[in-house]
Amino acid sequence: MKKVFSLCVALLTAWAMNAAVININNGTSDALRKALGGAASGDVIVMAAGTYEESNSDYIAFTGKDVTVMAEEGAEVIVVPKVPVRLKSGARAEFINIKFDCGHLSDMGSYSEIIVPADGTEGKKVILNGCEFYGWKQKSNAIIHTRSDRQLDSLVINNCYFHDNLYNCVNLKYASISGLVIKNSTFANITTDANAPSIGVIDVQATAGSVLIDHCTFYNAQAKNTDYGAIKIPNTIAPVVSNCIFAMPEEYADGRAVYVADGEVKNCLTYNYTKDDNTGIHSGPTVTDCITGDPKFVDAANADYRVDAASPVLGAGTEGSDLGDQRWIPQMEYYLVGNMTEWVADPKFKLVKAAEGDEYTIKLTLFAGDEFKVAKSDGLSISDANWFPMAAENFKVKASGEYTVYFDPNGLGGEDWYEGYILAEGANLGPWDSWFGDASWTQETNSYITFDPAAEKATVYIRENKNGQWLAQVKYQGIPAEDGKCYHVALKMKANNDINDVTLKWQDDNNVPNVIYENQTINLGANDEYVYDEVVKGVLGEKGSTGLLVLDFGYASAGDVIEIYGVIIEETECPEPPTYYLVGSMTEWAALDEYRFTESAEVAGEFTLETQLEAGMLLKVVGISEGEETWYPAGFQDGYEVDAAHAGLKTVYFRPAGNEDWAAFGRYIYIDATQAVSNVNEAANTNRYLRDGQVFIQIDGKTYNVLGQKIAQ
Repeated sequence: MKKVFSLCVALLTAWAMNAAVININNGTSDALRKALGGAASGDVIVMAAGTYEESNSDYIAFTGKDVTVMAEEGAEVIVVPKVPVRLKSGARAEFINIKFDCGHLSDMGSYSEIIVPADGTEGKKVILNGCEFYGWKQKSNAIIHTRSDRQLDSLVINNCYFHDNLYNCVNLKYASISGLVIKNSTFANITTDANAPSIGVIDVQATAGSVLIDHCTFYNAQAKNTDYGAIKIPNTIAPVVSNCIFAMPEEYADGRAVYVADGEVKNCLTYNYTKDDNTGIHSGPTVTDCITGDPKFVDAANADYRVDAASPVLGAGTEGSDLGDQRWIPQMEYYLVGNMTEWVADPKFKLVKAAEGDEYTIKLTLFAGDEFKVAKSDGLSISDANWFPMAAENFKVKASGEYTVYFDPNGLGGEDWYEGYILAEGANLGPWDSWFGDASWTQETNSYITFDPAAEKATVYIRENKNGQWLAQVKYQGIPAEDGKCYHVALKMKANNDINDVTLKWQDDNNVPNVIYENQTINLGANDEYVYDEVVKGVLGEKGSTGLLVLDFGYASAGDVIEIYGVIIEETECPEPPTYYLVGSMTEWAALDEYRFTESAEVAGEFTLETQLEAGMLLKVVGISEGEETWYPAGFQDGYEVDAAHAGLKTVYFRPAGNEDWAAFGRYIYIDATQAVSNVNEAANTNRYLRDGQVFIQIDGKTYNVLGQKIAQ
């Protein structure tokens, strides 16, 4: 239930009146009756959470007192009366946010009501705010009941809920009242039987007074005597019934909604009533702007009387208001709606209005390939007209990350805004960026990177597995590498799972895959901090001489999360270049000057050595720089074994960056087995050469074996 009045307002009122606040709890027998007995006029009784059972020893009496009874702020308070609440001698009773379980009232004869005036003095008033009444089973009377000798001066019911009761809820019988006001309330599943008296759910047989029933919802409020209705006012009072919903379930379609002899019924909706040309409104009053049709409750059979965005009750009331009890009218809000919400309004994606102006905002994570727009919805459904922009395509996210999305419902956002409605600004990644896959791929991974500038920490989230490389590739754009310059590169990484073969490399700044300058492959252990701290050198690549630091998590898996922090990338002095030596069994694995490589003048990053090799030798390369040794391949010994085809005076090629085409030699070295033997006839452009242990003859560009057979090139 909605809390209409706050506890602090009532307490301030009591304080201003110099009245007392009486706190009670459900640990005391007949707590409410006893508190009323001891209260003075103007006092406020505050009930703690709990169920209060009142015995049938005496009335719960307001005797000439003006007393407010209310639930503690946020508390559920249930009163179980076994005798009526009785007003006597000009009493004023106000109940705020109290639930009445009406199913246990003792049958005390003809006056077994919940709230009833005593005989005698006039001026008695009842005010009900935010209260609930259910379980009433007394056939002959009503929850609130008067007679000619039991007068009630006025009754105000606001934001209350009467449900699952037998017979009528309000019966002002033969009374002369100054006013009855019922607003923003719901009456549901109020039933009678065939032997019931001629009553309505609200039955006003008063002889004088004014009546206003406004913005109320009536569902399955049956009057078995179909000549009457949910509201029955047959006497001389001219009521106003406005902005109400009257609906019956299909199986009980019948009768009238309103039986009024005079007055006005305006801006109401009726549904499943068969009397009076299927409007359910008696011909006595003036009927203005009333409609018929399904109010489109969400699930009335299970007491969900909310209406969806297509309901005819929206905007059908006076001054454009919505019909019925307003608690069932979900507020229209703006939502970010897209493939991430399956195109329905999700509370997690509701936009928040800015403090000033008409803009709305939301901060959220978006992934590359996401599509969305904004919709106005009550959280239940979205009408065709409530999409922004309505005709244009969806807004498409190009890069994954943390975003702030701005929305202008008037479409006046400006030139940078999508159709004037949407502006999506990605979070500041600082020097970090992300790139997932080649531009020619039709499907991108939705892995993404975020950056916390305060902690200077980037976090990579692997959202799905993907065949091929670049499952998640991130780049640091702080300093591009340049050919021949050296950089101090330091960073720390931590992953929630084991991730092997993470490649750190300089890559061409146009994002062409596999343009690698220098790289190193590392492994991350689950929850272990990995520290990388090296001096690296930019090397001229195929596409240019500058590059970006790239981390390639191509072998990560869905659910992996990698943190990157403590990043340092700064230009530094290059160390003395390494001196590379061919070592092996012939040198007893020591670096000797006669086996020292010379840097190639033709190919950058390549070294050569001409030397005599013998079959059976074991070979590898060692680089020595400032006393530090680096072995190619890594580790000591375990090199390439020279076979007969590669024995003799040979040229050995070496690349410290490696070459996959040289895999047969350990990837870092290559031995050319082609060697000229002797010229046969220079004039005829003929020569002989040895290739892979065989002699071939070349004449005018054509190759033959020693038998004269032509060999395909």
